[in-house]
Amino acid sequence: MVSRLNACENGHIAHSRSLRLTAFACGVPSLLFAAAACSSSADSRGGKTTAGADGAAAGNASAGSDGGTGASAGQGTLPPAAGGMNTTNGSGGAGGTLTAGNGTGGTVASAGALQAGGDANASGAGAGSGGASARGGRGAGGNSAGRGTAGSGMAGSAGAAAGTTVCGTAAEDDSATLTCPAGQIIDSVVFASFGTPTGTCGSFATSSCDAGASAATIQTLCAGKSSCSVPATNSAFGGDPCHDTTKKLAVEVACVPGEPTQPEPGNAPYKGLANSPAAQISALGATWCYNWGDTPKSTDCNDPYFVPMIWGSSDVSKIDSIAKAGYTTVLGFNEPNKSDQANMSVADAIALWPQITKNAGIRVSSPAVSDDGRSWLEDFMTQAKQNNLRVDFIAMHWYGWNKGSCVASQLEGAVTWASQWGLPVWVTEFGCMGSSNTDEQTVLDFFDAAIPMLAKHAQVERYAWYPWNTYNDVYTSGGTPMMTALGQAFAAAPQYRQ
Repeated sequence: MVSRLNACENGHIAHSRSLRLTAFACGVPSLLFAAAACSSSADSRGGKTTAGADGAAAGNASAGSDGGTGASAGQGTLPPAAGGMNTTNGSGGAGGTLTAGNGTGGTVASAGALQAGGDANASGAGAGSGGASARGGRGAGGNSAGRGTAGSGMAGSAGAAAGTTVCGTAAEDDSATLTCPAGQIIDSVVFASFGTPTGTCGSFATSSCDAGASAATIQTLCAGKSSCSVPATNSAFGGDPCHDTTKKLAVEVACVPGEPTQPEPGNAPYKGLANSPAAQISALGATWCYNWGDTPKSTDCNDPYFVPMIWGSSDVSKIDSIAKAGYTTVLGFNEPNKSDQANMSVADAIALWPQITKNAGIRVSSPAVSDDGRSWLEDFMTQAKQNNLRVDFIAMHWYGWNKGSCVASQLEGAVTWASQWGLPVWVTEFGCMGSSNTDEQTVLDFFDAAIPMLAKHAQVERYAWYPWNTYNDVYTSGGTPMMTALGQAFAAAPQYRQ
């Protein structure tokens, strides 16, 4: 129910139904993966390993110009651990070799392994000794592995395996997937360049064509995740760093032991906001957003939360740029049953639908009708089936209008109606309007009852609250914005389906 006109009041969107800002919603694309992984188990430039008869492995490291020594110099040996077995004693990457400490009652996974001047890997129930690194590698030994100075590592305490590095590359308009080993998450960006980077994993280098925001973009998209897919597109990295040039993406990240702090691929976005300042989206714990447009904006809904929309008939051709940007979900026409919105006949929408759904890799929602447009959508879905047209999920709007009507049971009736086609349902606008919106407590009570109700309906895949009028606001307007009682309730609601 959003007009494409912009209107502001003291820096905020005007509370007029006919003057709502265009926007779009977020999601991290999952495209065909073009990734190359590299872990820091043994530096191919540092030496070799030979297996001993007792199952231990010894590693010799050649001296490097910028090297030093690890915990002890000379040839490293790895005694068998009591109650377990040894797997690898990797070579040092920057001069000097390593000696692993004895493990007791567990397995020593690796000692002093080094990836081209990166982090040392050593772990097990027993303590391992530090690894050498031209960058001051991570000391071996687990959770409290020490960060070394240039050339020498520091011993860490016993515990889980220390982190590794992982690399990924992708051609322009493909995507790179970065996946840490089991039990590890992405901690920091070692290298990132969208442009024309050179080299291979562990020795990537930038060129004159390089998107300056490359590292920051990767950090935002991937930090805290065990796996991350990154689109190699101009839009993902803030624009084209070099026109008329074929670009690619090269990334190297450091993984550390830990549990994901961001949703895994199977933990899909659920709680969303429409047309809200970006800072509010983050503070309120929303996991997706949209702004009724086809491109994200840093001022309201930006990647990785953004989901684009084909608002009306004039936007249909934008599906090509949406696909090129790497988005895999798009919202259909906005309230085509309303004369002040997309304003389309069912026949016109059906005629345009093949263009919107021509890309098999993009999920497309039904047109989102207002609650008084149910017959429009029923007619559309009937004709779509007759013409063998694809609709992947249902988008719906609902507002209480008459006094006493803004109650969860009435919203539930609309959800049940939208579920009749057996498709996932997105409630992309809902709230209390007109004479049903009498005071703050009424809206708060409605929201508190609506959230558990939506959770009961397995077909409800996502919802988005639209805070565009009095008492539906999640932040105060004017002066310094403060979270309202409704905003606090929204922030406390589950981010993901339980």
